[in-house]
Amino acid sequence: MSKIGGVILVLAVLVLLLIRLQARRKRIKEEKFQAMKKMRESSLKEALSNNLEEKAEGSSATPYRPYKVEYATGENQDSKERRPLLQIVEKNKLAEKKYIFRSNDVVILGIQFGAVAILNHLENAEVWCELFFQDGVYCIRSCEKGSVSVWRNRKAAIVDRVGLQLKSGDMIQLQETTFQVFYIKG
Repeated sequence: MSKIGGVILVLAVLVLLLIRLQARRKRIKEEKFQAMKKMRESSLKEALSNNLEEKAEGSSATPYRPYKVEYATGENQDSKERRPLLQIVEKNKLAEKKYIFRSNDVVILGIQFGAVAILNHLENAEVWCELFFQDGVYCIRSCEKGSVSVWRNRKAAIVDRVGLQLKSGDMIQLQETTFQVFYIKG
């Protein structure tokens, strides 16, 4: 009987040690979590404060400063010829994005990675149409990969290889995505 009592006593001590070890691990894990949470909160608070006063001279980090962006409208600013910028508002089921292009940029619309988009790189892309500046107006021309239409005042026109002139406010339809075009005068 004393052997059984000794085994039970040893098992009880082992169980108590295991419980204490688990409690210690849990406490250490909670302390690490709280320390990480405090570090995140302090870094977020510092980022949101966006201090504009100068840092100490010994510090190499530069403070974040807000800045103003001004858009110029063309290459020949000294002459009387002012070319408008092209603003495109992309609208799909999930988001609305705004882009601004200069008159010397050719804007390419198409499908890349299964989604209709303004293409920056033609790798793995299917080009549907392109927008370009010609004779003082922006035009759109189809690349004959898919159906592209332009909507103006509730009237639609199919874009072909010859192309169409775009007016400010026109909507370009590619599948379920629309691109609204605006001229920004300088």
